[in-house]
Amino acid sequence: MMNITTNLEDVKFIEETIINDPAASFWLKEQIKESANRDILDVLNDVDILRSILTIRHEAIILSRSK
Repeated sequence: MMNITTNLEDVKFIEETIINDPAASFWLKEQIKESANRDILDVLNDVDILRSILTIRHEAIILSRSK
């Protein structure tokens, strides 16, 4: 991905670029749009929880395939 920025205009440009990218998933585009209407700290907490759950799921899948 691009260099991390704290400039809100740059962030908006990155979001719009992803939203308009036909290769980006519908789900990701929707989350970018929806997160704009939420408290950013709530969104970040939800992302952390989701990442933890998906990591556990991934590990469980790998373990189940090795048996």
